[in-house]
Amino acid sequence: MQSHKTSRNRLFYVLCTSIMLCTGLYLAVRLFWFADFSLPAKILAGCVIMLLSQCMFGMRYVVSFTPHMSYLALKICGYCSAFFICLASFVFVHDVFYYAYSYYADSLPSYAFQAGFAFGIMLFSFLVMCYGAWRALKVPDFVYNDLLVQDLPAELEGMKIVHLSDLHIGSTFDGKWLSKLIGRINAEQADMICVTGDLVDAVPAKIEKDVIHLQKLTAPLGIHICLGNHEYFCGAMPWVEKWREWGFHVYINENQQVTFKGCPFFVAGSADFEGNKFPGLLTPDMEKTLQGTEKNDFTLLLQHQPKDARNNARLGVNVQLSGHTHGGQYFFLFPIVYLLNHGFRSGFYQVDAMSLYVSPGSGLWGYVPLRFGTSSEVLVHTLRKNNKD
Repeated sequence: MQSHKTSRNRLFYVLCTSIMLCTGLYLAVRLFWFADFSLPAKILAGCVIMLLSQCMFGMRYVVSFTPHMSYLALKICGYCSAFFICLASFVFVHDVFYYAYSYYADSLPSYAFQAGFAFGIMLFSFLVMCYGAWRALKVPDFVYNDLLVQDLPAELEGMKIVHLSDLHIGSTFDGKWLSKLIGRINAEQADMICVTGDLVDAVPAKIEKDVIHLQKLTAPLGIHICLGNHEYFCGAMPWVEKWREWGFHVYINENQQVTFKGCPFFVAGSADFEGNKFPGLLTPDMEKTLQGTEKNDFTLLLQHQPKDARNNARLGVNVQLSGHTHGGQYFFLFPIVYLLNHGFRSGFYQVDAMSLYVSPGSGLWGYVPLRFGTSSEVLVHTLRKNNKD
Protein backbone atom coordinates (compact mmCIF):
# COMPACT_ATOMS: atom_id res chain seq x y z
CA MET A 1 0.00 0.00 0.00
CA GLN A 2 2.99 2.31 0.34
CA SER A 3 3.09 2.73 -3.44
CA HIS A 4 -0.52 3.91 -3.43
CA LYS A 5 0.18 6.43 -0.71
CA THR A 6 2.91 8.10 -2.73
CA SER A 7 1.25 7.85 -6.16
CA ARG A 8 -0.82 11.04 -5.94
CA ASN A 9 -0.95 11.79 -9.61
CA ARG A 10 2.61 13.08 -9.86
CA LEU A 11 1.99 14.91 -13.10
CA PHE A 12 -0.79 16.91 -11.42
CA TYR A 13 1.45 17.98 -8.57
CA VAL A 14 4.43 18.76 -10.79
CA LEU A 15 2.13 20.90 -12.92
CA CYS A 16 0.63 22.63 -9.88
CA THR A 17 4.03 23.27 -8.35
CA SER A 18 5.35 24.75 -11.61
CA ILE A 19 2.31 26.99 -12.04
CA MET A 20 2.54 28.18 -8.44
CA LEU A 21 6.26 28.91 -8.81
CA CYS A 22 5.65 30.96 -11.95
CA THR A 23 2.79 32.78 -10.24
CA GLY A 24 4.96 33.48 -7.21
CA LEU A 25 7.72 34.86 -9.41
CA TYR A 26 5.26 37.16 -11.17
CA LEU A 27 3.90 38.45 -7.85
CA ALA A 28 7.37 38.96 -6.41
CA VAL A 29 8.53 41.01 -9.40
CA ARG A 30 5.21 42.78 -9.90
CA LEU A 31 4.66 43.91 -6.30
CA PHE A 32 8.17 44.50 -4.98
CA TRP A 33 10.92 44.72 -7.55
CA PHE A 34 9.88 48.02 -9.12
CA ALA A 35 8.48 49.57 -5.92
CA ASP A 36 10.44 51.92 -3.69
CA PHE A 37 11.75 49.23 -1.32
CA SER A 38 15.39 48.69 -0.41
CA LEU A 39 17.17 45.86 -2.21
CA PRO A 40 17.28 43.60 0.91
CA ALA A 41 13.54 44.21 1.45
CA LYS A 42 12.82 43.30 -2.17
CA ILE A 43 14.79 40.07 -1.89
CA LEU A 44 13.19 39.14 1.45
CA ALA A 45 9.66 39.89 0.24
CA GLY A 46 10.27 37.93 -2.96
CA CYS A 47 11.53 34.92 -1.01
CA VAL A 48 8.48 35.02 1.26
CA ILE A 49 6.14 35.10 -1.75
CA MET A 50 7.94 32.18 -3.37
CA LEU A 51 7.74 30.24 -0.09
CA LEU A 52 4.00 30.92 0.16
CA SER A 53 3.57 29.59 -3.36
CA GLN A 54 4.84 26.19 -2.19
CA CYS A 55 2.77 25.79 0.99
CA MET A 56 0.44 23.44 -0.88
CA PHE A 57 3.43 21.19 -1.58
CA GLY A 58 4.37 21.45 2.11
CA MET A 59 0.93 20.20 3.11
CA ARG A 60 1.26 17.31 0.71
CA TYR A 61 4.58 16.42 2.30
CA VAL A 62 3.07 16.48 5.80
CA VAL A 63 0.15 14.27 4.77
CA SER A 64 2.16 11.85 2.64
CA PHE A 65 5.51 11.40 4.36
CA THR A 66 5.59 12.55 7.99
CA PRO A 67 4.94 9.77 10.54
CA HIS A 68 2.73 11.97 12.75
CA MET A 69 0.60 14.69 11.23
CA SER A 70 0.36 18.09 12.86
CA TYR A 71 -3.03 19.66 12.21
CA LEU A 72 -1.56 22.97 13.33
CA ALA A 73 1.09 22.76 10.61
CA LEU A 74 -1.57 21.78 8.06
CA LYS A 75 -3.78 24.69 9.01
CA ILE A 76 -0.94 27.21 8.90
CA CYS A 77 0.11 25.96 5.47
CA GLY A 78 -3.53 26.01 4.36
CA TYR A 79 -3.99 29.63 5.42
CA CYS A 80 -0.76 30.57 3.64
CA SER A 81 -1.93 28.83 0.44
CA ALA A 82 -5.31 30.55 0.69
CA PHE A 83 -3.64 33.95 1.14
CA PHE A 84 -1.40 33.31 -1.86
CA ILE A 85 -4.39 32.35 -4.04
CA CYS A 86 -6.34 35.44 -2.99
CA LEU A 87 -3.34 37.71 -3.59
CA ALA A 88 -2.67 36.21 -7.00
CA SER A 89 -6.34 36.50 -7.99
CA PHE A 90 -6.64 40.15 -7.05
CA VAL A 91 -3.31 41.13 -8.62
CA PHE A 92 -4.18 39.37 -11.89
CA VAL A 93 -7.68 40.87 -12.07
CA HIS A 94 -6.28 44.32 -11.27
CA ASP A 95 -3.52 43.98 -13.85
CA VAL A 96 -5.88 42.92 -16.64
CA PHE A 97 -7.84 46.16 -16.25
CA TYR A 98 -4.73 48.19 -15.42
CA TYR A 99 -2.82 47.24 -18.56
CA ALA A 100 -5.94 47.45 -20.71
CA TYR A 101 -6.49 51.01 -19.48
CA SER A 102 -2.81 51.82 -19.97
CA TYR A 103 -2.95 50.54 -23.55
CA TYR A 104 -5.91 52.71 -24.52
CA ALA A 105 -4.81 55.74 -22.46
CA ASP A 106 -1.24 55.41 -23.77
CA SER A 107 0.13 55.93 -20.26
CA LEU A 108 1.03 53.77 -17.28
CA PRO A 109 -0.29 55.10 -13.93
CA SER A 110 2.51 54.95 -11.38
CA TYR A 111 0.42 54.03 -8.31
CA ALA A 112 0.55 50.30 -9.11
CA PHE A 113 4.33 50.17 -8.65
CA GLN A 114 4.48 51.87 -5.28
CA ALA A 115 4.93 50.36 -1.83
CA GLY A 116 1.50 51.59 -0.79
CA PHE A 117 -0.17 49.53 -3.50
CA ALA A 118 1.73 46.38 -2.47
CA PHE A 119 0.79 46.80 1.19
CA GLY A 120 -2.80 47.70 0.34
CA ILE A 121 -3.50 44.73 -1.91
CA MET A 122 -1.81 42.33 0.53
CA LEU A 123 -3.94 43.63 3.40
CA PHE A 124 -7.09 43.34 1.32
CA SER A 125 -6.12 39.80 0.28
CA PHE A 126 -5.48 38.84 3.89
CA LEU A 127 -8.91 40.09 5.03
CA VAL A 128 -10.66 38.31 2.17
CA MET A 129 -8.68 35.14 2.92
CA CYS A 130 -9.80 35.23 6.58
CA TYR A 131 -13.44 35.41 5.51
CA GLY A 132 -13.06 32.71 2.85
CA ALA A 133 -11.20 30.39 5.21
CA TRP A 134 -13.84 30.84 7.90
CA ARG A 135 -16.54 29.90 5.40
CA ALA A 136 -14.52 26.87 4.34
CA LEU A 137 -13.54 25.47 7.73
CA LYS A 138 -16.64 26.00 9.86
CA VAL A 139 -19.06 23.16 10.54
CA PRO A 140 -21.11 23.05 7.31
CA ASP A 141 -24.64 24.31 6.87
CA PHE A 142 -27.50 21.82 6.78
CA VAL A 143 -29.55 22.25 3.62
CA TYR A 144 -33.01 20.69 3.46
CA ASN A 145 -34.00 19.56 0.01
CA ASP A 146 -37.09 17.93 -1.45
CA LEU A 147 -35.49 15.57 -3.97
CA LEU A 148 -37.99 15.20 -6.81
CA VAL A 149 -37.95 11.76 -8.38
CA GLN A 150 -39.88 10.33 -11.31
CA ASP A 151 -41.40 6.86 -10.83
CA LEU A 152 -40.92 7.04 -7.06
CA PRO A 153 -42.71 4.16 -5.32
CA ALA A 154 -45.41 5.45 -2.99
CA GLU A 155 -43.77 3.72 -0.01
CA LEU A 156 -40.54 5.69 -0.52
CA GLU A 157 -42.33 9.05 -0.44
CA GLY A 158 -40.87 11.01 2.48
CA MET A 159 -37.78 8.83 2.99
CA LYS A 160 -35.06 10.98 4.53
CA ILE A 161 -31.43 10.70 3.39
CA VAL A 162 -28.47 12.61 4.83
CA HIS A 163 -25.98 13.10 2.01
CA LEU A 164 -22.33 13.69 2.95
CA SER A 165 -19.48 14.15 0.51
CA ASP A 166 -15.87 15.32 0.37
CA LEU A 167 -15.22 15.59 4.08
CA HIS A 168 -11.46 15.17 3.45
CA ILE A 169 -10.67 14.25 7.04
CA GLY A 170 -6.92 14.63 7.41
CA SER A 171 -6.43 17.76 5.30
CA THR A 172 -7.00 20.30 8.11
CA PHE A 173 -10.29 18.67 9.25
CA ASP A 174 -9.80 16.67 12.44
CA GLY A 175 -11.77 14.52 14.87
CA LYS A 176 -13.03 17.47 16.93
CA TRP A 177 -14.61 19.05 13.85
CA LEU A 178 -16.02 15.68 12.76
CA SER A 179 -17.51 14.97 16.19
CA LYS A 180 -19.47 18.24 16.13
CA LEU A 181 -20.75 17.41 12.68
CA ILE A 182 -21.84 13.88 13.61
CA GLY A 183 -23.83 15.15 16.58
CA ARG A 184 -25.87 17.36 14.27
CA ILE A 185 -26.29 14.59 11.68
CA ASN A 186 -27.68 12.14 14.22
CA ALA A 187 -30.10 14.79 15.44
CA GLU A 188 -31.71 14.70 11.98
CA GLN A 189 -32.86 11.10 12.61
CA ALA A 190 -32.51 10.27 8.90
CA ASP A 191 -33.58 6.93 7.50
CA MET A 192 -30.29 6.51 5.65
CA ILE A 193 -26.87 8.18 5.51
CA CYS A 194 -25.00 8.22 2.19
CA VAL A 195 -21.36 9.29 1.73
CA THR A 196 -20.33 9.94 -1.86
CA GLY A 197 -16.56 9.69 -1.57
CA ASP A 198 -13.47 11.59 -0.46
CA LEU A 199 -14.24 10.92 3.17
CA VAL A 200 -10.55 10.77 4.09
CA ASP A 201 -7.28 12.32 2.98
CA ALA A 202 -4.66 10.19 4.73
CA VAL A 203 -3.97 6.54 5.60
CA PRO A 204 -5.63 4.86 8.63
CA ALA A 205 -2.40 4.85 10.67
CA LYS A 206 -2.44 8.64 10.71
CA ILE A 207 -6.08 9.60 11.11
CA GLU A 208 -8.05 6.61 12.40
CA LYS A 209 -8.23 8.36 15.78
CA ASP A 210 -10.11 11.17 14.02
CA VAL A 211 -12.22 9.09 11.65
CA ILE A 212 -13.30 6.67 14.38
CA HIS A 213 -15.93 9.24 15.39
CA LEU A 214 -17.88 8.01 12.35
CA GLN A 215 -18.86 4.97 14.38
CA LYS A 216 -21.29 7.23 16.23
CA LEU A 217 -23.37 7.72 13.07
CA THR A 218 -26.74 6.00 13.27
CA ALA A 219 -29.53 5.46 10.75
CA PRO A 220 -32.14 2.66 10.54
CA LEU A 221 -31.18 1.77 6.96
CA GLY A 222 -27.45 2.09 7.64
CA ILE A 223 -24.47 4.11 6.42
CA HIS A 224 -23.67 3.65 2.72
CA ILE A 225 -20.34 4.73 1.20
CA CYS A 226 -18.80 4.82 -2.26
CA LEU A 227 -15.13 5.56 -2.88
CA GLY A 228 -13.73 8.83 -4.17
CA ASN A 229 -10.42 9.59 -5.81
CA HIS A 230 -8.84 10.60 -2.49
CA GLU A 231 -9.57 7.19 -0.97
CA TYR A 232 -7.51 5.82 -3.85
CA PHE A 233 -4.70 8.24 -3.00
CA CYS A 234 -4.74 6.73 0.51
CA GLY A 235 -4.64 3.09 -0.61
CA ALA A 236 -8.44 2.57 -0.53
CA MET A 237 -8.64 -1.06 0.64
CA PRO A 238 -7.41 -0.51 4.24
CA TRP A 239 -10.20 2.04 4.63
CA VAL A 240 -12.75 -0.25 2.96
CA GLU A 241 -11.86 -3.06 5.37
CA LYS A 242 -11.99 -0.68 8.34
CA TRP A 243 -15.40 0.75 7.44
CA ARG A 244 -16.87 -2.68 6.81
CA GLU A 245 -15.60 -3.77 10.24
CA TRP A 246 -17.55 -0.82 11.66
CA GLY A 247 -20.72 -2.09 10.00
CA PHE A 248 -20.84 0.40 7.11
CA HIS A 249 -21.95 -0.64 3.62
CA VAL A 250 -19.10 0.14 1.21
CA TYR A 251 -19.76 -0.29 -2.50
CA ILE A 252 -17.14 -1.00 -5.15
CA ASN A 253 -19.11 -1.84 -8.30
CA GLU A 254 -21.82 -3.62 -6.33
CA ASN A 255 -25.32 -3.21 -4.93
CA GLN A 256 -27.61 -4.52 -2.25
CA GLN A 257 -31.34 -4.61 -1.66
CA VAL A 258 -32.75 -2.42 1.12
CA THR A 259 -36.33 -2.33 2.37
CA PHE A 260 -38.22 0.75 3.57
CA LYS A 261 -41.83 0.49 4.73
CA GLY A 262 -42.09 -2.90 3.07
CA CYS A 263 -40.83 -1.59 -0.28
CA PRO A 264 -37.60 -3.16 -1.58
CA PHE A 265 -35.17 -1.00 -3.54
CA PHE A 266 -31.50 -1.16 -4.46
CA VAL A 267 -28.56 0.93 -3.28
CA ALA A 268 -25.61 0.67 -5.68
CA GLY A 269 -22.16 2.20 -5.66
CA SER A 270 -19.41 2.30 -8.25
CA ALA A 271 -15.65 2.49 -8.02
CA ASP A 272 -14.05 5.82 -8.94
CA PHE A 273 -12.68 6.82 -12.34
CA GLU A 274 -9.30 7.46 -10.70
CA GLY A 275 -8.82 3.70 -10.34
CA ASN A 276 -7.10 3.46 -13.71
CA LYS A 277 -4.04 5.15 -12.15
CA PHE A 278 -3.68 2.59 -9.36
CA PRO A 279 -2.77 -1.01 -10.30
CA GLY A 280 -5.02 -3.49 -8.54
CA LEU A 281 -7.85 -1.05 -7.85
CA LEU A 282 -11.09 -1.03 -9.79
CA THR A 283 -12.61 1.52 -12.15
CA PRO A 284 -16.38 2.01 -12.65
CA ASP A 285 -18.13 -0.99 -14.15
CA MET A 286 -21.80 -0.14 -14.34
CA GLU A 287 -22.81 -3.54 -15.70
CA LYS A 288 -21.36 -5.14 -12.58
CA THR A 289 -22.61 -2.33 -10.32
CA LEU A 290 -26.23 -2.90 -11.40
CA GLN A 291 -25.96 -6.68 -11.75
CA GLY A 292 -29.08 -8.40 -10.39
CA THR A 293 -31.33 -5.37 -10.66
CA GLU A 294 -34.29 -5.32 -13.03
CA LYS A 295 -35.51 -2.46 -15.21
CA ASN A 296 -38.50 -1.79 -12.93
CA ASP A 297 -36.46 -1.87 -9.70
CA PHE A 298 -35.92 1.44 -7.96
CA THR A 299 -32.17 2.12 -7.81
CA LEU A 300 -30.22 4.72 -5.84
CA LEU A 301 -26.66 5.07 -7.17
CA LEU A 302 -23.71 6.50 -5.26
CA GLN A 303 -20.96 7.63 -7.62
CA HIS A 304 -18.31 10.11 -6.52
CA GLN A 305 -17.85 11.92 -9.83
CA PRO A 306 -21.03 13.07 -11.60
CA LYS A 307 -19.63 13.21 -15.12
CA ASP A 308 -21.14 9.89 -16.29
CA ALA A 309 -24.68 10.73 -15.16
CA ARG A 310 -26.20 10.68 -18.65
CA ASN A 311 -25.02 7.13 -19.22
CA ASN A 312 -26.30 6.07 -15.80
CA ALA A 313 -29.70 7.54 -16.63
CA ARG A 314 -29.82 5.45 -19.83
CA LEU A 315 -29.10 2.36 -17.72
CA GLY A 316 -32.25 2.95 -15.68
CA VAL A 317 -30.85 4.47 -12.48
CA ASN A 318 -33.55 6.48 -10.69
CA VAL A 319 -31.46 8.64 -8.37
CA GLN A 320 -27.73 9.42 -8.42
CA LEU A 321 -25.93 11.13 -5.55
CA SER A 322 -22.46 12.52 -6.28
CA GLY A 323 -19.85 14.98 -5.02
CA HIS A 324 -16.24 15.59 -6.09
CA THR A 325 -16.74 19.08 -7.55
CA HIS A 326 -16.86 21.01 -4.25
CA GLY A 327 -19.31 23.23 -6.13
CA GLY A 328 -16.27 24.83 -7.73
CA GLN A 329 -15.10 25.95 -4.26
CA TYR A 330 -13.74 29.26 -5.63
CA PHE A 331 -15.78 31.16 -8.21
CA PHE A 332 -12.80 31.61 -10.54
CA LEU A 333 -12.85 27.81 -10.99
CA PHE A 334 -16.55 27.45 -11.81
CA PRO A 335 -16.12 27.23 -15.62
CA ILE A 336 -13.29 24.69 -15.31
CA VAL A 337 -15.20 22.50 -12.85
CA TYR A 338 -18.28 22.71 -15.08
CA LEU A 339 -16.35 21.51 -18.13
CA LEU A 340 -14.40 18.76 -16.34
CA ASN A 341 -17.62 17.29 -14.96
CA HIS A 342 -19.62 17.41 -18.21
CA GLY A 343 -21.87 20.25 -17.09
CA PHE A 344 -22.61 19.04 -13.55
CA ARG A 345 -21.14 21.43 -10.98
CA SER A 346 -23.49 21.59 -7.98
CA GLY A 347 -27.11 21.02 -7.01
CA PHE A 348 -30.05 19.25 -8.63
CA TYR A 349 -30.17 18.12 -12.26
CA GLN A 350 -32.91 16.26 -14.08
CA VAL A 351 -31.06 13.88 -16.41
CA ASP A 352 -33.73 12.26 -18.57
CA ALA A 353 -35.79 10.25 -16.06
CA MET A 354 -33.00 10.23 -13.44
CA SER A 355 -32.64 12.70 -10.58
CA LEU A 356 -29.02 13.74 -9.96
CA TYR A 357 -27.84 15.70 -6.96
CA VAL A 358 -24.23 16.91 -6.84
CA SER A 359 -23.11 17.90 -3.37
CA PRO A 360 -20.85 20.95 -3.12
CA GLY A 361 -19.06 19.06 -0.36
CA SER A 362 -19.49 18.82 3.40
CA GLY A 363 -15.81 19.66 3.80
CA LEU A 364 -13.34 20.55 1.09
CA TRP A 365 -9.84 19.96 -0.21
CA GLY A 366 -8.15 21.55 2.78
CA TYR A 367 -4.91 22.32 0.98
CA VAL A 368 -6.55 25.59 -0.08
CA PRO A 369 -9.25 26.30 2.54
CA LEU A 370 -11.33 28.89 0.68
CA ARG A 371 -15.03 29.10 -0.12
CA PHE A 372 -16.34 31.86 -2.38
CA GLY A 373 -19.55 31.55 -4.36
CA THR A 374 -20.42 28.20 -2.79
CA SER A 375 -20.81 26.79 0.72
CA SER A 376 -20.00 23.54 2.47
CA GLU A 377 -23.23 21.66 2.97
CA VAL A 378 -24.73 18.59 4.56
CA LEU A 379 -27.71 17.72 2.36
CA VAL A 380 -30.83 16.40 4.01
CA HIS A 381 -32.84 14.96 1.12
CA THR A 382 -36.50 14.02 1.44
CA LEU A 383 -37.69 11.90 -1.49
CA ARG A 384 -40.75 13.35 -3.22
CA LYS A 385 -42.54 12.13 -6.31
CA ASN A 386 -42.10 14.41 -9.31
CA ASN A 387 -45.58 14.72 -10.77
CA LYS A 388 -44.53 17.00 -13.60
CA ASP A 389 -44.60 15.67 -17.16
